[in-house]
Amino acid sequence: MKKWLIGGAALLMLSPTAAYAQQADARSVNTSPVSAYHVVASTNVTTWDQFTTEIVKQLNNFAPEINITYSGPMTDFKKNFMESFKKAQEQAVYAGGHMESTNISADSTGNVTFKVKYLTNQTQEAAVQKKVDQLLKAIIKPSMTEFEKVKAINDYIVSNATYGTKTKASPHSAYALLMEGQAVCQGYALAAYKMLDQAGFDAKYVVGTVNGNVAHAWNLVKVDGQWYHLDTTWNDPLPNRFGASSYDYFLVTDAQLKKDHKWIASNYPAATSTKYNYMLNVHFAYQDKNTLYFSNTADKDKLYKLDLASGKKTKVIDKRALYITGADDFLYFSDYSNSGYLTKLNLKTLKTEVLVKQAVTDLRINDNFLVYNVKGNEQKLKIK
Repeated sequence: MKKWLIGGAALLMLSPTAAYAQQADARSVNTSPVSAYHVVASTNVTTWDQFTTEIVKQLNNFAPEINITYSGPMTDFKKNFMESFKKAQEQAVYAGGHMESTNISADSTGNVTFKVKYLTNQTQEAAVQKKVDQLLKAIIKPSMTEFEKVKAINDYIVSNATYGTKTKASPHSAYALLMEGQAVCQGYALAAYKMLDQAGFDAKYVVGTVNGNVAHAWNLVKVDGQWYHLDTTWNDPLPNRFGASSYDYFLVTDAQLKKDHKWIASNYPAATSTKYNYMLNVHFAYQDKNTLYFSNTADKDKLYKLDLASGKKTKVIDKRALYITGADDFLYFSDYSNSGYLTKLNLKTLKTEVLVKQAVTDLRINDNFLVYNVKGNEQKLKIK
C-alpha cells in the first residue's frame, strides 16, 4: 500500500496601512509547521465532485480532521485529491481564509485525511455567527440601497475595531475583530466578508501586497451589478482615532487601488466602475440623514458636506475641521484653523462658537454630553 504525506502552511496577513496616517506595519508573514498523522477514513465518495463537496462541508464546519474514502477510478489519484482540496478552499472562502496550516495523508486504496489547523475554532465561530446575526439585524434595513448596506457594514467595522494584536484569540480572525474589537488586516477582511456574504452580497476575500511586498488582505464586493474594492483596514486610521473613518478605499476601482495595492488581477473579477469615486477624500465623516459632513483632504481638511443621493460636494465653511460629530442642528469639531479648539457650528446660520480653548480630539456624543479628549484625558460637556 502506497502512502503520501503532504504538509503545507497558509500565509497570515499581518500588515495594515492606515490611509489617513499614511504608514504601514512591516512585520513579517507568519507560517506554521505541520506534522504527519495516521489515516482514519470515514465518509465514502465515488466522484471527485462529491469529494470536493464533502471537503467544503467540513471546512465550513471548521472540522479539524476530514476523513474521506474515495472508491472511484484511481487514475491520477494524488493529483485529483490535491485539486479537489484546492477547489474546496476556493469555495469555502471564509473558512479557507482562517486556515493556518494543513497536513494531508493518503494511501493507494483511496483513504485520504486532511488535518487542518484554523485561526479560530467551532466555539468561536458559533459566537461570530450569533454576533453577525445581531449586527446585521441592527444596522441593515430592507429599505436600504446596496450602497447603503455596504456603507453600514464598513462603518460598523471601522468604528468598532482597532488595528492591533493584543487579543486573546488570533488577531488574524474575524472573531478577534467582532468579539474583542481588535485585529490585523486578515481579521478585518474576513469579518467584512462574513457580514457582506450574510447580507446577500457577492463578495471576495482578496490577498495581495502593499508598500512593495508587505502581505495584505481586503475585499471585493458586487454592488448593483458592478465589482468594487473595499479595504476596511485602510479605511480605519492608524493609530486608532475614535470617529476618524475615511472612505478612500470604499468601493474603488482597480485603477484607484493599484496606486498602493498589488494583487494577481487574473484571479479576481475586474473593478472598473467609477460610480462611487465621490467618496474619495472623505475623512472624519458625520452623517445626518442623507448628508455627510466631512473633512475634505483634497482641500486642506476644510469642512464640506456630501449629498449621498447626488454625489455632490459643497464647502460648508472655510475652516479645517477634524473629529466631526453632531446633534440636532449643530456640528462639533476640532478647528485646526484655530489651534484645534473645540468648536460648535450652527448649521442653520453657519455661525461658529469656540467651546473649549484647548486642542481636542476624539469627539463623540453620549446621551446629552459631548465627550472629547484633551491631551489624552477624557472630558465631558453637557450640550442639552
